Amino acid sequence: MPLRPSDIATGGSTYCLAHVKDVDGCSFVIRTSKRIEDVSCYGFVVSLLSFIPYARIWRCLQYEAAVERNAALVKAVAGDTTQVTNYISFSTSLTGVGGVLLTAGALSAFGLNGSQTGAIMSCVSAVQCPGASSSKFSLIWGPPGTGKTKTISVLLLAVLTMTEKIQIKCRVLTCAPTNTAISQVASRLLSLRKQHPDAGAGAGSGRCYGDLLLFGNKQRMAVDNLLDEIFLDTRVKRLKKCFSPATGWKPCLRSLEVFLTEPRVLKYHYQQARKEKNCSNLLESSFVRSRYHAISQKLRGCVREIMSNVPRDIILEKNCKNIASLNKMLDDFGKLLGNKSVGNNIVVGVFMPTIGQKCDGSAGAAGYSGMVQTLRRNMAEILGVTRTLMRDLKLPHTSQDFKIKKFCFRSASLIFCTVSGSAKLNGQKMDLLLIDEAAQLKECESLIPLQVSGLKHAVLIGDECQLPATVKSTISDNALLGRSLFERLSLLGHKKHLLNMQYRMHPSISIFPNFSFYDKQILDGPNVTQAGHEREYLPGTMFGPYSFINIDGREDRGRSKRNMAEVAAILEILRSLKQACISTGQVVSVGVICPYAAQVEAIQGKIGDVKAMRPLVLRVNSVDGFQGSEEDVIILSTVRHCLWVLGNAATLSSSGSIWGELVKDAVERRCFFEWDDGTSASPSISHRSRLLEPERGGGASAFDICDALGSLQLA
Repeated sequence: MPLRPSDIATGGSTYCLAHVKDVDGCSFVIRTSKRIEDVSCYGFVVSLLSFIPYARIWRCLQYEAAVERNAALVKAVAGDTTQVTNYISFSTSLTGVGGVLLTAGALSAFGLNGSQTGAIMSCVSAVQCPGASSSKFSLIWGPPGTGKTKTISVLLLAVLTMTEKIQIKCRVLTCAPTNTAISQVASRLLSLRKQHPDAGAGAGSGRCYGDLLLFGNKQRMAVDNLLDEIFLDTRVKRLKKCFSPATGWKPCLRSLEVFLTEPRVLKYHYQQARKEKNCSNLLESSFVRSRYHAISQKLRGCVREIMSNVPRDIILEKNCKNIASLNKMLDDFGKLLGNKSVGNNIVVGVFMPTIGQKCDGSAGAAGYSGMVQTLRRNMAEILGVTRTLMRDLKLPHTSQDFKIKKFCFRSASLIFCTVSGSAKLNGQKMDLLLIDEAAQLKECESLIPLQVSGLKHAVLIGDECQLPATVKSTISDNALLGRSLFERLSLLGHKKHLLNMQYRMHPSISIFPNFSFYDKQILDGPNVTQAGHEREYLPGTMFGPYSFINIDGREDRGRSKRNMAEVAAILEILRSLKQACISTGQVVSVGVICPYAAQVEAIQGKIGDVKAMRPLVLRVNSVDGFQGSEEDVIILSTVRHCLWVLGNAATLSSSGSIWGELVKDAVERRCFFEWDDGTSASPSISHRSRLLEPERGGGASAFDICDALGSLQLA
């Protein structure tokens, strides 16, 4: 039985290809490559791939429809030179009707560097001042650790702040290739909003997230409590109660109105009291208080959910003020009604004045009269605001999920989803498109969000020196199917705004990619150059911030590749790290990155349950599976604090790849170590290695990282 698509090609068995068209519970409709007479003859079903993204891409390739929707953007993609110009020059501020909209000084609160501020100001300028002289695309070039996600988040807040000042709604669609990547962007924006509550998306409105909307696969997005505030399914569930014709905002307002104007319950009690000829016990005031409390609390809860999940421009400012006034009035009236001096006689006098006068001999007393008048006046004010809201508040009055989803999509100013998921926004109009990790996307994939109607400008953030789009077909690769839109626009002459300061890597790690890929343009941030940034998790120079560890092991080739000698070395390093952390009481996050599935499986198989490695927080995954993540120690890749590369320095000695240059650099910087795989166990792992001197290493070395990484580029 095949476990993955690659296994289909082995074994000589015959298979039937099928396309799942529709799924209904446990049953599904399929189209097959041949007629199936007897379903029972098939022993198993294996999923090869999800066809939905490819179907969406195919629909996007209908050029005429695309041009009709977003002519200027599509022409720029197609290479229309009239659209290919550099950024509008920007000064220290952007101005509009009514004064200054955005200043570089205003961005200083976010702790940005000069390149980040410049990128944001340039993009906002292009959005604010569209014209014949401006490009329809802005490109932000973000090498690893240069704060792409932070720049995106501040940019989004800046756009929202700017549009709020001129009271023109700007709808922004933010996309990324994966669920994990887009959830990271959304999470960072929410964190920034908590730190800077007066910036954008309903500034000064407290816990209002109605302008923000995230949708997609909740499990893959790892939606936590913070992201749950803006997740579509959660919002629909909350608003369903608030919009319900039976229990929603309108029935709540109506219940309050009826309670204050039609006390049928009080009439019933009055009739019972007349039969008993006992006016002094006409009504239990506690009953009225509890009834009022139940009605007001239900209304408050409904209104609170609406104010948290519906944008202020949908509710309207006048209604927001009336809701705030009503909440205060309800609170004041409840306090008055709960006063100990308010007994049965006053309650009856307030709700049924004619009865109160007949049944209370002291009806003319000053205290009684004053309290009754105060409560009646408050009631009249509450009724006035209640009836105004019932008339002016234009919100859905439905419990149907699809209608509430449509309302949420239509209302939000900022929508987050995957690139493929943006196909669900058909019928929605957006003004600005922002694509994170744009250099990882095939150009045809970027067309999916470009189909959304109304787009006037697009901002692409990425780095073509990092992980590119995955194209397995040689024919497709030769036809440039793997080229990203980011790369195409760069070749067409669009300027890339470089984020030039990295805050993630120790300088020992950053120096090689900076020289090899970024022409020495990347600066090390002050946080990574200070002494406190360097960590020592294991003794010995081999386990400093950066090292290449040469392992002499045999490569096993099958459907994928693996090197068990490297697996053994990784396991020993992990065990030593675990013991060191237990001794010091540290909790250290470790990422083990491998480019081949077989190597990942081999390491995972030897480790077993990763929980057993605690206090290490361990992840073992492929290169693309780690994209955008950060850990304290990385074995293979270029991230925070420590980078330990394990490989065979002889395997790729004649490959002519970038890995040869990396090994040469490691030798020259005295970061190259030989791993001794002797049979005798040693008390310290540092005793099982020795530094390779530059004279011995020379310049002809190359290496195999984890399983012969001849085709992988270092990011």
